[in-house]
Amino acid sequence: MSVRDRLRLAALITALVPAGMLGFAYYTQYVDGLLPCILCLYQRPPHFAAAAAGLLALLCVGGLRGASRAFLGLAALALLTGAGIAAFHAGVELKLWPGLAACGGTIAPLPTDDLLNNLNNTKIVACDAASWVFLGLSMAAWNALASLGLAAVALWGALQGRLKGRFRA
Repeated sequence: MSVRDRLRLAALITALVPAGMLGFAYYTQYVDGLLPCILCLYQRPPHFAAAAAGLLALLCVGGLRGASRAFLGLAALALLTGAGIAAFHAGVELKLWPGLAACGGTIAPLPTDDLLNNLNNTKIVACDAASWVFLGLSMAAWNALASLGLAAVALWGALQGRLKGRFRA
């Protein structure tokens, strides 16, 4: 497998998997009715950035020298950021540390003219309760693990052509 093929593979994975993860998050929100907490929402932008950087890296393979590696490096940084946010959220769910002040502890001031109606319609989603669990891990924990794995793929792609025969099969 050539360097160009490995770059293309890393870019394709880095573009498609975060987009699929976002699709799953939006599916659970809008189809299954699983409302996200504020920390869930904070985990999404790094995936948008990683998917966009992966797509740009894919478009640059064989073109601008080093551009695809640079975009994969940016994707790795975005994914590491997302993994950090997700790990923090998983720790909040496990009660290892407290969440943010915006994690469902208070309600913002509501207009007094229709106070009762607004209180009935306002839904606060707490960050410290896992609302989706698979094989004993919450969605945040799965996101942290997947983001770390994807960051490794993106970093591997960013280093292609620089490894000089190391770590190659």
